[in-house]
Amino acid sequence: MRESLAQLEQLRIIRRRRGLGTFVVKDLSQQRWFKLPTDLGELVEATSDLKVRLLEIEQNDQPLIPAFASGDVDANYRRMRRVHFHNEVPYCLIEIYLIKDIFARDPDAFSSASVIPKLASLPDVQIAQARQILRITVSDEDTAAHLDIGVGDPIADVCRTLVDQDNRIVYYAHIQYPACMIQIDMDLMHGFGEIPKDGARA
Repeated sequence: MRESLAQLEQLRIIRRRRGLGTFVVKDLSQQRWFKLPTDLGELVEATSDLKVRLLEIEQNDQPLIPAFASGDVDANYRRMRRVHFHNEVPYCLIEIYLIKDIFARDPDAFSSASVIPKLASLPDVQIAQARQILRITVSDEDTAAHLDIGVGDPIADVCRTLVDQDNRIVYYAHIQYPACMIQIDMDLMHGFGEIPKDGARA
């Protein structure tokens, strides 16, 4: 208990005063500034203005193996690894697979800025399916180093895929967020009819 309180004090979350007690001085709820998008429109808006740092990768031609079935895997993808920042603080580590024929249209833009808004703006690319799954897990050494968190700290692990009108996976991403920075807000009535008084679904 003493060690835990000492760590919280070092992080300036609490203040201890001899003879007075222990006081919370930092509202951690303010850290949860990032609302995880739950539909494609929110995703485009949330990623429209990001600061990106591209990371070097040793093997660019690593094949795409999606975490879940959704669309057809193409033979050629451009693999990118990057860190996104908010107010100079790293908030996600992301590995992206972008289908190569689309990447080749504007390599500089796709490499230096957020991919989703650029992809959504292409007039001849129709996003027919968009899906993501989220798991809560813990960070490894590599993730912790890039996100400036501790090894074993909780993270939100997200896999996201966009499928075009030809059923091709044009975009796939594996994203890791520090769990302390994100929140999920979902309308549980979305797509659900009005519930009549007898409790049956309309």
